[in-house]
Order: sequence, then structure tokens, then C-alpha cells
Amino acid sequence: MVPSDIYCTTCGAANQVQDTFCFACGRPLQANASSLRYPVAGSVNSTLTGLLPPHHLLKYRYRLLGLIGQGGMGAVYKAEDTRFHNRLVAVKEMSQSNLSQQKLTEAADAFQREMHMLATLEHQNLPTMQDYFTDAGRWYLVMDFITGETLQDYASKKGGKLPPQEVLGIGLQLCTVLDYLHTRQPPIIFRDLKPGNVMRTCDGHLYLIDFGIARHFKPGQTSDTIPLGSPGYAAPEQYARMQAQTTPRTDMYGLGATLHQVITGDDPSQTPFKFAPLGSRVRGIPTGLETLVMQMVEMDADKRPASIAAVKRELQAIASPGVSKQTQPITPPKPAAESQQVLAPLQRQGSKPSARKRGPSRRAVLLGGLGALAIVAGGGTVWWLYSTHPLYAYHGHAGAVTAVAWSPDGKHIASASFDKTVQVWDATNGSHVYMYHGHAGAVIAVAWSPHGERIASASFDKTVQVWDAANGGNVYTYHGHAGAVYAVAWSPDGKRIASASDDKTVQVWDVTNGGNAYTYNGHASPVYAVAWSPDGKHIASASFDKTVQVWDATSGGHGYTYHGHAGAVYAVAWSPNGKRIASASGDETVRVWDATNGGNSYTYHGHSGRVIAVAWSPDGKRIASGSSDKTVQVWDAANGSHVYTYHGHAGAVYAVAWSPDSKRIASSGDEDTVQVWQPAFII
Repeated sequence: MVPSDIYCTTCGAANQVQDTFCFACGRPLQANASSLRYPVAGSVNSTLTGLLPPHHLLKYRYRLLGLIGQGGMGAVYKAEDTRFHNRLVAVKEMSQSNLSQQKLTEAADAFQREMHMLATLEHQNLPTMQDYFTDAGRWYLVMDFITGETLQDYASKKGGKLPPQEVLGIGLQLCTVLDYLHTRQPPIIFRDLKPGNVMRTCDGHLYLIDFGIARHFKPGQTSDTIPLGSPGYAAPEQYARMQAQTTPRTDMYGLGATLHQVITGDDPSQTPFKFAPLGSRVRGIPTGLETLVMQMVEMDADKRPASIAAVKRELQAIASPGVSKQTQPITPPKPAAESQQVLAPLQRQGSKPSARKRGPSRRAVLLGGLGALAIVAGGGTVWWLYSTHPLYAYHGHAGAVTAVAWSPDGKHIASASFDKTVQVWDATNGSHVYMYHGHAGAVIAVAWSPHGERIASASFDKTVQVWDAANGGNVYTYHGHAGAVYAVAWSPDGKRIASASDDKTVQVWDVTNGGNAYTYNGHASPVYAVAWSPDGKHIASASFDKTVQVWDATSGGHGYTYHGHAGAVYAVAWSPNGKRIASASGDETVRVWDATNGGNSYTYHGHSGRVIAVAWSPDGKRIASGSSDKTVQVWDAANGSHVYTYHGHAGAVYAVAWSPDSKRIASSGDEDTVQVWQPAFII
């Protein structure tokens, strides 16, 4: 069968089989169409992309289902991963067509840059890189397959325009992921934000795709090597050859152009740098939105808002006028009749809360009409379980909150954020105590010392900083790592700290002076989590290499490797008795296994997204896990049976922590807040 398309050997464009000249570049086309449809490896055409047939097996693993996209830089296929139950993946094929040796080297460098960049990224609005390899002289990148359509196609189906309130939600999601990129060390500039590079799922979740021209921002550099971007969406500085370096404000321009287009329906590529006032094109524009969008597309980058985080705050204020970004206790609704009826029998039983507990407990009872459930346990103790209502939310941060930790006495909470701060606040009501500003990059992990006198925080700035928990005074800074530090844990006796890093190591060091005791080099990829066993004898570390490794805490000698997960492992926690370990993974599961030998106990499958956080309750009875599916799920630690799901978060959940008394949970995520809630409590 002769294929319906003939591919140009010069530019790779698809032409009709009867064509003599390429419609794209004008060069003559070869007559033998069949020789061009699927070029063999090593032939003159093997540099072209998008020519592999359906059912072709790449790397003896990825079965291609069809071509889903093609451009000047390569092609993207839909495929099945035959090693993991035929799960769907997207395979990006790098174009080498019509490239000189110098350009081929530059293209290879660009592909390697994208590969290394994506390998470090973990965000709910970014697809996850699964694999990369070369085959028959081409480069391939394997990513999550996103079922949906581009924002461009979605808006087109709606007549080119979307309601302003929907656009606000789109803007907030894109601000969140851009802020994540911009707060990396060094910052990542996307440089090609447009509706065609945003994927939208059926439930409105957005993914930023195609990092082909993203670059690291280099302070002090005055210009980019080459100007890149899409006409109409590219900022003026992307056209200024050798005159201006693209910065985070470059992405701000692309975001402004994108928002302007989906509000007005105007295609900016038709009239680059010219944007009509929103009010002249659409009625009912929310107050402040037109001013903000027009500032974002200013020709002069210095006249645009200071940062994407500032844009996000403005969008939040426009979307929710009158809502302050300060600590906001959640006010419960007035008691419903059924709630009062439920409360009365409990009081008659003599199980009335103490004065200290009465406030939070009453909130939960008043919310009974919205899903509370009373369960009578042994001995007449009554437990209340309720779902989506926090006791309060802490809004002190200006960026995604990556980590939370309770003080050992349960009186305070420390939270770490992409805004480069750690904030300490009252665990009872969320009132701010103080802010620690010691880091130069996003703070990813935070941990209290066992006696509560010190706090250790880890950052993208490659340091761990130890400081006084009472006042935030810096004690010392540990500089042992060569990459971003993702996790930190104190030994149970408080004498040592273990820190895990992008440099693929875990380092164990003395807390009094930062002197290195030893470095553990067992992992093949960045290490995302580290946890000390309760008896202080072992350490467990989790990595992008899909393993958890358990090793001797005194010498660093390897014990065994747990290979149960099919994806990167993001979190690890020991049971309070030290007999089991829980590990959370990008494969959407939490696995609970024997800490002595790695024997699997059970697997929890309750989440529908990557599981990023896991925590064992101090009493050992429950496990809480947080996920990119925006939920925290609490389940029975003995057998993995589901207890309930907390739906209070609007974005991915990055951290969960139990209070020392096992009665409350603090959870944080992508929407800049920490929520404190009470999954079960005794009245």
C-alpha cells in the first residue's frame, strides 16, 4: 500500500503523494514515496522525524500508537509502555533534519539541556519525564501522556473566547507553574508560553508542555545566544539580538499575551506588540484585570510587574475581592438543627470537651451537617470524623509551601516555601511568630530537632541551615552538597543530621559544627527523601531512581534496596515502632513494607495522581498521604483500608505532618497555604 504522504528530505514537511515540489521549502520531492515513508536507520532520511509506523517498538519497550504532533524541532508519538501494563506515554523524537555538523551539535546540546532540566522538575502542572534514549541516530524523550487538548484548541471550540472568571483560573494555574520554574536555582525561563503549549484536561487541569527553548537565567549576562519564541507571544527582548537577556518577565509577557487572546479572541501573531484594551473587546471584565494584563504586555520589561508571584497575588485578589492574604481562621456556618441534635447526646454522656479543645471540637460538630460521622469506640469513647473543613488556614507565604513540621511540644508549626522563607507560627490558631530569611533559594525541607531547640532547613541554594527555634537566629550553615538539598532529618538523639540532595548523595554530619561524618553514594539519581529509624541505627533514603535504600546510620554501610515502586519515590517514613516503612511514589501508590528485609506488606492504591508526601501518625494507627490529585488520604496503618479523604486543597499536596498527639494534621501544597485540620478527635 502506497502511503498518502510524501516527506521532504530537506525540511521534513508532509506533502501529498502526487506533489512534485515541497509546499514548505520549494525543493524537489523524490518520486518513490514508499522510500520516504519509513526511512531506515543510517539512510540519508534517517534524520527526519514523525515517520515511524504504528506498532513500531522503540527500545524494545515503547509500542507506538500513532503520531500526535509534529513541528520544526521534532515529532511526538502516542505510545504504550509495554513494561508497565501498557500505560500511555508521549514519546518526543528530536529532529536532526537538514542540520550542519555545528547545528547538529547545538541540537544535541539543546536536547540534553531539556532532558536534564526536566529530570529535576516535579510539579502538578508539568508532565513527568519517564525516560530518555537514542535509537537509530535519533534522540527520544518519554513523558507522561496527557489526555486532553491544547488551550488553543479548547478556546477555538468555545468561539475563541473564554469567560473572564475561567481565564482567571487559567492565569492562576499558569502563574503557579511559572513561579515554580522561576524560583529554581538557577531560574528556568520558559520563553515560549502560548495557548498551543498549554495542555488542558477535561477537568480543567493545565500542563505546560514543550521545553525545547527553555533556558536558565544567568545573572549578569546581558543577552541571549539566540532569540527564540513564537511571533506575537514572544517579548520584545526575544527579538533584540545580542542586546537583552530573557528574564522571568519574558514569561510574564507570554502569559499576558495568552490571557489577552483567550479573553478577546484576538490572535497576537497577527498584530505583534499591539493589544486592544480588554474592555473594548469584551463586556464584564473584572475590576483590575485589564490593568494587570496590559502591564504584563508592556514593551519595556521594567514596566511589567515585579514577578510572576506578584501577578498571581493580583489575580487572586481580582478573583476573590476583599479576601486578605493574612492568616484567616475558617468561620463555620451557623449550627444546623441536625448538628445540635448530634451534639446533645454526647454532652449527656459526660464526654464534653475540655476548655482548651472546645473551640476546634465545636467547629467540627457544627460541620456535622456537611459530612460528619459519629463512631462509638470501645469504652464509650466517641470519635468524630469529618472531611473538607480546616480548623484554620495559614496564608503567610507568597509561594507554594513545600514542607511543614510540628514542634515536639505541639505548640508551633514551621513551614517552608518557594518564597525562600521558613515561617514559624502558633499551632493553635495560626498566628505568625517570626520568619527566617537565611536562604537564597526556595526552601524545600524543614525539621525540628528532637528537643525542639533548633530547626534545620534545606534549600535549592545547596545549603542546610541550622537556626535557633526560639528566635530564628542562624547557628551555622552546612555547605557540603553540590546540588539542591531536598530533604533533611535529625537523628533521634539530636546529635547528627542527614541531608539528601540533587547531587545523588545523602550526607550525615555533626549538628554542633557541621563536620561531615560520611557520605552515602548508593543512589543513581537525585535523592528526594531521608528518614532516620526511631532507634537511630538505620537510615532510609528515597530517590528518583525508583528505589528506597536502607543503610547503617553509623557507618553508611548498605543494608538492602527496596525495588517495589515503578516510579520515582518522593517520600519515606518509618513506623513509630521502627518495624515498617511507608514509601510514596510517582506510580500513584504508597507501599508499606518490612523495615528489616524489604518484604512487602501491602500497597495503598487510593490516589489518582503522584503521591508526594507520607506521614505515620505518632500513635502508629494511621498513615496520611498527600498527592498531586489535590487530596490527603488517611488510612489504617495495619492493613491499608481507607478511612477518608480530605479535599480542602485546590492544588497538589506537597507535605503532610501529624501533631505529636496524633489528633491534627497540617498539610500544604501548591496554593501557598497550610491547612490545619482535625481528622479524628475525642470529645
